[in-house]
Amino acid sequence: MYFPSICIALGLVPFTFARYSLKDDYNPGRFLDMFSFDTFDDPTHGYANFVDQSTARTKGLLESDNRTVTLRADSKNVASGRGRDSLRLTSKAKYNHGLIVVSLAHMPGNACGVWPAFWTTGPNWPSSGEIDILEGVNLQPGNAMTMHTSEGCSLVGSSCHSDTGCGAKGGAFGDGFNLNKGGTYAMEWTRDAIKIWFFSRGQEPGDILGGSPDPTKWANPVSTFQGGSNCNIDSHFKDQQIVFDTTFCGDWAGREWSKDNVCSSKAPTCEEYVKNNPKAFSEAYWTINALKVYEFDGSSTSPQSTQQPIPSTPIATPSVPQPSPSKNSSLSLQPSTPSGTSAQPSSSSTVVPSLVTSYVDGGPVTVLVNPGTMVTQIITGEAVTVTLPPGAPIPPQQKQVLQQEPASPQIHDEVDCPEGVNATPESRGRYRKHGRGRRRHVFG
Repeated sequence: MYFPSICIALGLVPFTFARYSLKDDYNPGRFLDMFSFDTFDDPTHGYANFVDQSTARTKGLLESDNRTVTLRADSKNVASGRGRDSLRLTSKAKYNHGLIVVSLAHMPGNACGVWPAFWTTGPNWPSSGEIDILEGVNLQPGNAMTMHTSEGCSLVGSSCHSDTGCGAKGGAFGDGFNLNKGGTYAMEWTRDAIKIWFFSRGQEPGDILGGSPDPTKWANPVSTFQGGSNCNIDSHFKDQQIVFDTTFCGDWAGREWSKDNVCSSKAPTCEEYVKNNPKAFSEAYWTINALKVYEFDGSSTSPQSTQQPIPSTPIATPSVPQPSPSKNSSLSLQPSTPSGTSAQPSSSSTVVPSLVTSYVDGGPVTVLVNPGTMVTQIITGEAVTVTLPPGAPIPPQQKQVLQQEPASPQIHDEVDCPEGVNATPESRGRYRKHGRGRRRHVFG
């Protein structure tokens, strides 16, 4: 599974042991085997015809390779019967506590009648709880995060035992999410609280990209559902399965139809509009870069975030011009380590990240990584894994370099290199924006 980016700034923080360890990796090669394709009637009374995997392939609603998985709703045909053809996938695995991290290149865009969601749910709804991580309807501009439970649980100031549940808003959704070519949502579930983070593309914490996430170092979550006397989290949330789905109308989008002046002007009912306007749903698809589930390893006990909020505007992508190796060449990663010294970083000192140039599809890519971090990259379709030795100490002030793939392949502007990012003579004082290319990085 990869994060689609040109440059990744990994972990410009002191070396610590990971708080979480990997439990399940839903990488594209295994993704479909780890999910079930639901074909029952939509429980939310949506105007959707959920189809099986074979039908999805035949109708062009499912695409997968070794890099991404795309789940579509039909956007070519007038709907009939149960509704518009679509997909609902539920993980075979069930979870109790943990950290779920999903990287998306695209989610269903805003459209009248659409109702996409990435969420988790337990058996015998709502007695085992439901956690809506990324959800919304129609032309909704932002993300709605909602908890649904049995009686006796109140979070964020309201009861969670109702059709509407108890919710908060935060993070990007729909067209706004897709405008920046996606992003990452993370949901942490402990016995004390359920927290949700959103990171725009290029602003993901280095420990996520490095495969060793530690939420105690992240900026504040976009929502916190704090348990306690108001709600015993463990009593109301258990055996959660992960769900991706795109439905239409139903108990939420349909209910809001008459309240939305834009949508209600298009057709008398939500179902009528969704049935007869397939092209309106050309953006109703998920493209999943990476999905990982981590379990708590007990190596960190601090409940508070110590990281300042990440700035919202990423800077340009670094690049170091180098001759391109052949497809089967190994990465040349040569941060020097004096003879006889250990390649393991010291847990008591801050270490400098190494600036490394690799090649993806023939183009140079510069990556900042923590010494000792395992980094996997896709090079013209082949995966290469490397381990970097430790570097030298750096000053206490820590820098985090963000990136953004530019919108135009014609841009080749030079901008000032951020202070402190001068690890090699070639990169000193220069960052270069590159045109689009199939440069891919995966979780370590």
